[in-house]
Amino acid sequence: MNNRTNQKSSLLIWLLMLGMACALLGVSCKKDTYITDGGLAEANSPLSTYDYLAANQYHYFDTLIQIIDHLGLKDSVNQAGTFFAPTDFAINRVMQANNMASLDDLYSKITSKFLTQYMSSDNNLTLDNASTSVTTFSNWAGSTAGFSKVAGSYYVANSTLTYYTLEYIKINGALDGSSAAEQDDEADAVLTCQTTGIKTASGTNLNVLANSVALDLALPAQPSKTFKFNLDVVQNGDYSSTALQLDSAAIASYFGVPANKISDMLVSGTDSIAYYNLQSDGTYSNEYTANMPGFWMGSNGDVVNWGDDAFLYGELDPYAYILSVGAYPDNPVVGDTYTIRPAIVLTKADGSTQAAIFKIKITIVSP
Repeated sequence: MNNRTNQKSSLLIWLLMLGMACALLGVSCKKDTYITDGGLAEANSPLSTYDYLAANQYHYFDTLIQIIDHLGLKDSVNQAGTFFAPTDFAINRVMQANNMASLDDLYSKITSKFLTQYMSSDNNLTLDNASTSVTTFSNWAGSTAGFSKVAGSYYVANSTLTYYTLEYIKINGALDGSSAAEQDDEADAVLTCQTTGIKTASGTNLNVLANSVALDLALPAQPSKTFKFNLDVVQNGDYSSTALQLDSAAIASYFGVPANKISDMLVSGTDSIAYYNLQSDGTYSNEYTANMPGFWMGSNGDVVNWGDDAFLYGELDPYAYILSVGAYPDNPVVGDTYTIRPAIVLTKADGSTQAAIFKIKITIVSP
């Protein structure tokens, strides 16, 4: 009897410790309940996403609800396939970090992208569907984000248990670790989830971000962003070119416009998005002098006509996002270096512009 009683007591203690570890670590126990900010919650809610957040008994989403209302995003929240919802604690952290004393201060800085960057049409962005490598997806802010899972472990009753935590990845420039990520590329931001996989009545997969995450204000994009490249161009006297692959995802993320839409606009000749060359005096030229859209450029990188003053050309394939760069016969010689700055420029309705500038340092090499 004593041995059986001791076994039962040990099992009970082990189960209690496991439950406490799950709660402390914010681990989804993957049964019928999910760990939330203050306790357990049903995996399936009879409430819409908006109502679920508004009804939180610990009022952890009251500020979030106010922001949703201010931005007019109630329908978006309910229609999203997945919403990585920030808590009031995370919102307060980003406000403090940016010296914002009130919601009015926050409202004066943000747009709907403050929240839509965490929404997607895809309702499969769950812990069960995540892998340890980043899977990318399109968010409703018009940019590319990612999600993944990371392993953790804890020690209970002489056993080491492994658990996984879902992560939202804000991709800054190019995805970290990808071939497109340059040495000076800004590091991606990793936002950990504390709750995953709540299914709301409106069809949303709700993942709750941890209280401690550093939210992104999604402020209006900087007027220009420079993508830097080093490229060897062969001088063989026959106008042949070297292909430079541009990062369509990074360009789309910067503009907040889908990559295929940028391509369509470049081909259609709209003034909203066009291929330009950044001149040495800081102005932009769209006077195409090579195969459209493309430029012949002189030794200083400015647009010139084909002929004795021409040294290099840069022609863009809008759908492949390939920039073909070649040399004028005999003008640039082997060993010479040049810098050209072709660009894609977005002109907004208010007349302001954003420019993705491709700063290419070219070295002329022999065949």
